Amino acid sequence: MTKQLLVLGCSQVKRNATGLLPAIDRYDGTAYRVLRKFLRSHCWPGGLSVAVLSAKYGLVGGFTGIEDYDERMTPNKAAALSGRCHELLYTWSQSHRSIHFSLGKDYLPAVKSALDSGLESETEVFDGPIGMKLSQIKDFLSKTISTEKHKADLPEPGSGQVSYFLPDWDDLLDINFNFSTDTFSGKSPSERGDKHCSILMKPERMHDGILVSLAQHVTSKGPLRRFEGSEEQSLAPKNLRDQFGLEHNQTLFGDCGAFSYVNEVEPSISVEQAVALYDLHGFDFGASVDHIPVAHVFRKGLSVDLTRGEQLARVRKTKKNAELFLDAAHKRRVSFRPVGTIQALDPASYAQTVKLYYEFGYRYIAIGGLVPQSDAAIQKIVKAVMKTVSKLPERPWIHLFGVFRPKLQELFRNLKVDSFDSATYFRKAWLRSDQNYLATDGNWYAAIRVPMTKDPRTRKRLEESKVDLQRLEIQEATVMNLLTRYGREEISMREVLDAVIGYDEQLTRSSEVQSLQAKYKKTLGDRPWKSCACPFCKDIGIHMLIFRGANRNKRRGTHNTLMLYNMLRTDAIPPDDQIK
Repeated sequence: MTKQLLVLGCSQVKRNATGLLPAIDRYDGTAYRVLRKFLRSHCWPGGLSVAVLSAKYGLVGGFTGIEDYDERMTPNKAAALSGRCHELLYTWSQSHRSIHFSLGKDYLPAVKSALDSGLESETEVFDGPIGMKLSQIKDFLSKTISTEKHKADLPEPGSGQVSYFLPDWDDLLDINFNFSTDTFSGKSPSERGDKHCSILMKPERMHDGILVSLAQHVTSKGPLRRFEGSEEQSLAPKNLRDQFGLEHNQTLFGDCGAFSYVNEVEPSISVEQAVALYDLHGFDFGASVDHIPVAHVFRKGLSVDLTRGEQLARVRKTKKNAELFLDAAHKRRVSFRPVGTIQALDPASYAQTVKLYYEFGYRYIAIGGLVPQSDAAIQKIVKAVMKTVSKLPERPWIHLFGVFRPKLQELFRNLKVDSFDSATYFRKAWLRSDQNYLATDGNWYAAIRVPMTKDPRTRKRLEESKVDLQRLEIQEATVMNLLTRYGREEISMREVLDAVIGYDEQLTRSSEVQSLQAKYKKTLGDRPWKSCACPFCKDIGIHMLIFRGANRNKRRGTHNTLMLYNMLRTDAIPPDDQIK
């Protein structure tokens, strides 16, 4: 075991901010300032864990989100917390070689039972007056193994070199998935050692960075998911650069995930929360908290029209949040670069807001609210924005949130838009019936669908249609075997195509069979996987063109993203008139 756990007592001084803040950011006492000062110049040490003993919340991981409160530790509270503290410390001691306590005299009784009974790891209690304890914390931190903060490296604004960010959708893959038997290499992602798709695609580079949404913080999925406080993962941030396999010249971009709360009256992420999470998790860029002024929202299952007044209120909220966000980032001396996110209702307003944000002090600006817009509307907005940008004393970096738009790429390049993010090519791998695989020659191919009869949703539908499941399972296995043999060039296309279509006909999709047959014939006849040298196509061959399960589908999406990135670098935009 190489990890060390530092347990700090809560402080009376707290950040006065609404919503949840990570515990080590909520408390603003001297011990927490010492920790944050260390983290301003260093990445989070790989072996460091931090827990907090709170009068209200008890013993929790330092990255547990907590509200502002005013409650003091008393002897009765310490006694009531003792049992739970003992239980958690014993659990955590099994994965830490040492635990170090910096607690006031009112807090020590809560952990005395654990200290007296002995833990699985070494223990140390920092003693003496506050100055001595702070010195011990500094000394402890200085001995941890850490590196300097990553310095973001992007092309100069307006250089004409576009940067592409891949949005994170928790796209982890089983490295050793068995495609012949359709079985995982282990029971859980941690047991299997699942890796992010961009790591498995190496040595090929498929993006300039990863875009991660803070919306994960209100869910139970993703590297930024919310913790209850007892999980070991709540003791330290996940190393996101390692999670995504980022090289030094690839960057980590955070946004607030405004579409996740678009139906709410207020954003679910606060300004202070966004600043804290970006900074603690080592982001290179962090976007301000926006609220999209959409025309319609869904509430209680019903579509509701927003009035123009309500839309304008969202625009004003976005502007105010941008101002507060930049102010908070400067006061905290954060290591990430603040990005001002703009929302507006027309091209002129977008352009005016660019000038306003520049006056605020932003040199990185993102244009939001584009996803539902038509190509024509986006063209007008971007033209108006870039015209204003050209007149500013210093050229800011301009990012387009969530759009690629092939038809507009020439315009974007002529106007020297700096970057964009889009997961469309990734998700097309399973969201379209005809454009699932982008070949090296720029042509799209349909993936051959072989649904799993064991999938609960498919099985329920089949049971309702009273299909002979046992016979269908045999037919499914036969189809997979024939496809594998066709990939090895052991059988004819006619034999495998008949089997695939015969299986399709059993799945109540007869209206699609005719069109699917023509698409499948093209896929099987052209064998596009044979022409690709990417690690996935070389490794699993025809399985890249089989529409079946996340480990095939997401590998295909990763391949598509690589094709997109290669085309972006050569200005050869894929011929796809329908994609947005």
